[in-house]
Amino acid sequence: MHTDKAIAEFEAWWDKQLWRECFEDVKGQMRNVWLASRRELVIELPDAYANCPPYACYEGGWNDMRDEAVDRLEAAGVTVRG
Repeated sequence: MHTDKAIAEFEAWWDKQLWRECFEDVKGQMRNVWLASRRELVIELPDAYANCPPYACYEGGWNDMRDEAVDRLEAAGVTVRG
């Protein structure tokens, strides 16, 4: 998980909250919960097709799109399995 990215997302979210000044004493706890929620989010993808050259067949296109999905999910801080 990309902890620095998740912390930055939390801070951006926190800055938009009304009455946040009233809750500064629990901000650290809320950040920990935010980070834990990101760690627990896991997406299981179907397996890639084996032994298929890229763009040579339907399976190659499937694998290309799957790889792109994995890249984008991981960039968003999501754990991907499969």
